[in-house]
Amino acid sequence: MRINTDAAISAQMVRTRLGIIARNWCGEIVKVKGITERRRGEAATEETLAIRGALEMAQGAGWTNIEVQSDCKNVVRLINTDNVQDCTLQTILEDIDILKKSIDSCNFSFVPRTTNGCSHVMAQLAVKSIRNIEWEGSFPT
Repeated sequence: MRINTDAAISAQMVRTRLGIIARNWCGEIVKVKGITERRRGEAATEETLAIRGALEMAQGAGWTNIEVQSDCKNVVRLINTDNVQDCTLQTILEDIDILKKSIDSCNFSFVPRTTNGCSHVMAQLAVKSIRNIEWEGSFPT
């Protein structure tokens, strides 16, 4: 499974949104989540939370071979190097480490925003929503 993640922050609405899109080996979307929180967020924190949300989704679905893609190069680097220098992210990164150990094969990679568009659109859609969104099997166009 390939899971793309992205975060969106709405300063005027004091909301953060996370977009998570999972695709199978054929590239077909199999599960979508939009997670909404009422708080002022920092970009790196929200991007890290989106990755943690992707791992929670994978674990809940029973997926054993995943690649998580994010357009936040710094967060992906922190996860891949296990070199936590940022204490504001440390707890979330520790959660990610624990979750990834429960999955047989789990890789993290950086992708540019241009190839991470679907999860970005999901995060933007979630900004306009007042509740979490989850689709599986059937998706709106």
